[in-house]
Amino acid sequence: MKAFKKVLSVLLCVLFIGALFAGCKSSSDADEITEKTMVIVYTEEAAPFLYTGEDGKLTGFDAEIVANTFDSFKGDYKNYQFVQVEEGFRLGEDTAYTDADGNTYTSDLMIGGMKKNVGTANEDYKWSADIIQNDYIVIVPADSQIKNYNDIDKAIAAVSSQAALDALNANYTIAGRLDAANLVDGIDAALAALAAGDAEIVVADSISFNAADGSDAYTVLDGTLGSDTYGFAFAKTSWIDESFNEAVKEMLSADYGDGDTLTPIVEKYFGSSTACIFSYGND
Repeated sequence: MKAFKKVLSVLLCVLFIGALFAGCKSSSDADEITEKTMVIVYTEEAAPFLYTGEDGKLTGFDAEIVANTFDSFKGDYKNYQFVQVEEGFRLGEDTAYTDADGNTYTSDLMIGGMKKNVGTANEDYKWSADIIQNDYIVIVPADSQIKNYNDIDKAIAAVSSQAALDALNANYTIAGRLDAANLVDGIDAALAALAAGDAEIVVADSISFNAADGSDAYTVLDGTLGSDTYGFAFAKTSWIDESFNEAVKEMLSADYGDGDTLTPIVEKYFGSSTACIFSYGND
């Protein structure tokens, strides 16, 4: 009977700990979260900004930027930890993590493909300088007779995503000149439709296109249908945004430390250095 009670106690303890940390996914350079750990939150993975790598750890553009700049904006913190939170999490206010002793931790920084100019995002956060821009573009085969937007009358478009379709429809003059705009499942399917003759143009975003195989075999028409801008979001009361911007500026500088270390990371995750639009201070 005593053995049974002991096993039951252990099981109840396990269940309690599991319930305490339910919904909390964390990863990074800290073994545990303490008062010396900066909690950095995200709501969902969003490749190539933030995703789980083959080793089971979070990686991506945002993760590498944090790793390269943390020492410059950490203040009194010794390490950091990525913690997943629910949509609608309020930086600087809501609890991001509760440890086994009941201690609670908030967060002043959110990453994971944070997009500006959407809903109330601009008002909800204090933002870093713009870092990445994703353009919505029109793509044709390199030997296409379509050389500019004036040549797209009655063309059939393969559209790689709902966001790209929204950008196309926002340019109603251009959208109205097409014979059809067919939504397909991603950039590979859109380029396949082009190759098969099922479409004459592709409407897509520049990030997915630059990462696609054989993208140099196509021509991108001059001019964009719109763009999304990404940065890092900070609590409105945060003090670390300026230090973060300075650290990214140093990464980009050819005259600082090991030279420009930002551009290779941009090319690694976005396929082209043109995705980076970072500018801060006297640049």
